[in-house]
Amino acid sequence: MPPPKCTIRDEAVKYGWERSVPVWVFVTDPFRSIRSNRDFPAIRKIDMTWRHWHRAFGSALLLSLACTAMAKADDSSGTKSSTNAADSAFLQHAAVDGLGEVQMGRIALDKSSDAQIRQLAQRIVEDGTKTNDQLNALTRNKQVTVPPTASSDTLKETGKLQTKNGSAFDQAWSKAVVKDHQAAVKLFTQESTQTKDPDLRQFTQATLPTLHAHLKSAQELAAVPDARDKAMDQATKSLANDPMSNMPAATTPTTPAAPVPAPTTKH
Repeated sequence: MPPPKCTIRDEAVKYGWERSVPVWVFVTDPFRSIRSNRDFPAIRKIDMTWRHWHRAFGSALLLSLACTAMAKADDSSGTKSSTNAADSAFLQHAAVDGLGEVQMGRIALDKSSDAQIRQLAQRIVEDGTKTNDQLNALTRNKQVTVPPTASSDTLKETGKLQTKNGSAFDQAWSKAVVKDHQAAVKLFTQESTQTKDPDLRQFTQATLPTLHAHLKSAQELAAVPDARDKAMDQATKSLANDPMSNMPAATTPTTPAAPVPAPTTKH
């Protein structure tokens, strides 16, 4: 008579292996029957106790988490900016000012009809665009995030310029360009003397001559209407302070002509 069929669970309980039979055996084939104990040596070869299995699984999980954390740490350290705070602030400030400079030049090209104003505006747009491209390459290389638009002060200034026309616009625009470039020259000069980054030092020293040239041209344009206005003011003041200028011109009294004697006749 063949031996009675029994499940792996029954045999495990019979031989005291109820806690050492692998989990996958019961999950994949819980109702498989065996006819003899000759199947159990094979089971012993792949046997793992629940305690050992938990320890192995926990160790593998911790190792996986540790590797993930180390990978994230490496990534974050790789993307962290190597530029110090002062250089980062300069790059951000210069990027914002550069966008505002190009915007100012484009406004003059749209509104001004003066040939000298338009010539300077065209130079500002072309030179400013090249400088901004170099600056963007630096910020990417140094991994510094910069604002994508001009500053709020520049936007207010351009808004005021939009309301002016003719000579009033030209005069206001040239004065605004002088003020902006004076600030830019100061910013780049300070960075060129204080930075320890060779890339930033080379960039600032190469850009300063262009900024000085723009500033000189803008000062010459702004000086023309200023000189005219000053001359008119001085003439007005001199007329107001001269008391003789308000008096009517003196008239010279005329002497009546002497009567001409009548000719005498001889008899």
